[in-house]
Amino acid sequence: MNRKRLAAGMLTLLALLPGRLICAETGTITAEGVNLREQANTESNALRVLSLGSEAEVLAQEGSWYRVMLPDETVGYIRQDYIFVQSGGSRGAYVLDDNTALRGGPDAHTYVVAQLSAGQGVRVKRVVGEWYFVNANEQAGYVHRQHLSMTTSAMASASMLKQGMEGAEVERLQQELYRRGFLGKDGLTGSYSSATRKAVLEYQQAAGLSSADGVAGAETLSSIYDSGNDLRKETATFTQLKGSVILLDWFEGGEEWLHKGAKFTVTDVRTGLSFRARRFGGWYHADVEPITAEDTAIMKRIAGGTWSWNRRPIWVTYDGKTVAASMHCMPHMANPTRSNNFDGHFCIHLKGSKVHENSKECPRHQACVTEAYRAGR
Repeated sequence: MNRKRLAAGMLTLLALLPGRLICAETGTITAEGVNLREQANTESNALRVLSLGSEAEVLAQEGSWYRVMLPDETVGYIRQDYIFVQSGGSRGAYVLDDNTALRGGPDAHTYVVAQLSAGQGVRVKRVVGEWYFVNANEQAGYVHRQHLSMTTSAMASASMLKQGMEGAEVERLQQELYRRGFLGKDGLTGSYSSATRKAVLEYQQAAGLSSADGVAGAETLSSIYDSGNDLRKETATFTQLKGSVILLDWFEGGEEWLHKGAKFTVTDVRTGLSFRARRFGGWYHADVEPITAEDTAIMKRIAGGTWSWNRRPIWVTYDGKTVAASMHCMPHMANPTRSNNFDGHFCIHLKGSKVHENSKECPRHQACVTEAYRAGR
């Protein structure tokens, strides 16, 4: 059987296999070192490693993969974002660097049509060697492949920042993540690093966004730049815990649950601020102290800047449970840890807890326990 008859037979067979059959046409590989896989998943064997600009005949589409045939008639699968097919009409891509040149031709010496910014969405219309012909806003021109990140969709949203990008917009995002407590000062680099991706992911999870992938797309950027959104890392726990709060009687399992030595998270219901604390004593209720000086500083902010006996509704999170409780913010008596800047301890009451001095329930503490429970439902 000659090669033409063999290829025709293979195409007939492929038409019977799963996947959406498309009119066979040539696709161009858009990156170096692209794996041709045996199956449509990243765990299957790599049959070949393809180079940038090489071509393959596209036979069918299966989800986000194309089934292709190489010139030597090897058949396998390539991820859709690593091959450009002209019949797709266009492919969305994002600019990786500020001041990226949109040029009049596929050459670094041609004139500059416009300067593009990091995160800007463009539409790739054609691949010419290492250059992409794109539409950017109302303009068209060529961008070198090293400045773009291809997507699997036909369109790219108006703005998106992801790992590998650099520039003023990345720096602006990092400043906001730093202000909200999700990124350290050493992360203010202007480069979308793995630390920035982790901070974005943590923010997305805390904010309950639909896309929690570490990529700052339109939804994430809209949320994080919203002046009415006061979410900070120390208030993130409030968002995550709401809906899971339970009532637990101190004398019916509460004292054993919040045992001496337990280290747990306290979330103030009225401010959303959270800090870490440790129980070291108490029998009718928990005698507690902040764990670190930073925890003490947050607690003082909760108290309004001045230590107070006023009761406050709180949630206590420990060992997989979040329980409605009450506390005051006045350091008094025993002071187990000197380094936490808290000169004494404070008290936490659960449902049914009593005051040590008179062995009776405190109505104000119990009212705050009820408030905390209602707020957490």
